[in-house]
Amino acid sequence: MAARRPHVLLICVDALRYDCVNWQPQTPYFDLFNMTRRLTTPALDGLAAQSVRFPRAGSHAGYTPLSLATTLTGTYARGHGVIDFQNTTCRPHIRSLPELFAAAGYRTAAVCGPEWFGSLGLARGVERVGQDERIVLDALAEPDDAPLFAFVHFNDVHSPYGYTFWDDPACDNRDFALFMWTHFGLQVDLAKREFVDREGRRAGLDQWDGLVASGCPADRHVERALLLFKAYLHGIEKFDQVRLTRFVEALRGSGALDSSIVCVFADHGEIVAPRMPWVLGHGKFLTEQLQRVPLMIRAPGLRARDAAPLAGLVDLPPTLLELAGLERLWGELEYERDGRSLLPAMESDRAVQASYFQEGWSVRVAADRAWPTLFQRAIRTQEDQLIVAQGRELVAEEYEALPLEAAARYFVERGLGEIPYPQTCEELAGHLRAGVGRARMAAEIERAQPRYQCFDVGRDPHQRSPRVFGRATADARERSWIEEIDRLTGTGNGTGLSAGAEEAILKHLGALGYVEA
Repeated sequence: MAARRPHVLLICVDALRYDCVNWQPQTPYFDLFNMTRRLTTPALDGLAAQSVRFPRAGSHAGYTPLSLATTLTGTYARGHGVIDFQNTTCRPHIRSLPELFAAAGYRTAAVCGPEWFGSLGLARGVERVGQDERIVLDALAEPDDAPLFAFVHFNDVHSPYGYTFWDDPACDNRDFALFMWTHFGLQVDLAKREFVDREGRRAGLDQWDGLVASGCPADRHVERALLLFKAYLHGIEKFDQVRLTRFVEALRGSGALDSSIVCVFADHGEIVAPRMPWVLGHGKFLTEQLQRVPLMIRAPGLRARDAAPLAGLVDLPPTLLELAGLERLWGELEYERDGRSLLPAMESDRAVQASYFQEGWSVRVAADRAWPTLFQRAIRTQEDQLIVAQGRELVAEEYEALPLEAAARYFVERGLGEIPYPQTCEELAGHLRAGVGRARMAAEIERAQPRYQCFDVGRDPHQRSPRVFGRATADARERSWIEEIDRLTGTGNGTGLSAGAEEAILKHLGALGYVEA
């Protein structure tokens, strides 16, 4: 009788920074605030101690839909077509991990937001979809000979940091409520899932950062960022000690943990920016804070260790299939795939790809949203070179009618966020108030920040010292990077939604804090 194949559990901790896991050797954000990392995360630490860990793992986008689509399909957006929560869906011929494991006789389940997960086309092949990990535990407890593939998406570390899962009786949110009132003057209305400031203004999970910013004087932005970072760290600890521990202990108690392939990763990181006070969370920026993520794989027969090579989340489908003995399914697919199995890296530190592609789209999810537009693209090499390309040329005339602060914010973001020039929104706003024309400002930024910037992110994780070049002045190596970026750039796969479906998705995304006005 053939041996039963292992269960496969793919666990995503949304917005978990790479330097906020104890096994990561680098601590750049802690260093920025002169803090020592002392995270009490027994569940993550326990899994890491028995896993192959990738200290140099990278995501391929700074927000959930594009990142998860790439992770679950093993192709970049030019292949699967997903860009936004609503406007794009996975192309029909692209097979995701649930479909591939289902074809091999696996039962399948997914813990996620059913509305947006389905709208992205990623629920194909999933038999059970829900928002509670008990559907996974119930499936594992069933007397069924078929193994289980489960994708589990935990949203607890996502902003607003520290609220964990509001409605669970095991979670006491009084500490978070006291923190928000003491430091930001915000009351937490758990029943309505809102924040209320001292003036009575209310904000949901998707707008709370505006209340925080409005109550913070300009000279306290660094202090504000530090407080938010501490709230974020507390949220990580709370999630680990309550929800994740409960899930892992249930897996261990059922015997499923030791007979399963368990992969834990984050879809992207998080920014709490001292120099860009309006930036809270994640999105289109291609920075180490967002694109570098924790990744670890625990499986029967694997020796726990740190794997030295750079790895990408795009590599997870062929890796998990090979660990389950199903690598033939990956090889039989009749379209171009971008992922490669990480087993050589896990077993002998052999890199499986020379570089990885990253992309950031400017996404708006609101009633008046525009079609997503390409904001930045990048290549990350095994040598820790990050080559960032702007999505399109600056067109100052398009922004002449914008309010002053909106125009300043646009130009700062075109300067790649916390990366030099201009240093702050206030600095640029001062130039504009002084009468510097926006067309001239756009030209100056274009000269100061050409279309391509190269960062040595291994030595410069805050990306403060770019080497800049243009297409015309690039050397042979730089031209090869440009050609690879151009080759891997694609477009979304548009889809229409009924008014009812769109309203349901927006409502659910708003409850999760994903809606960006």
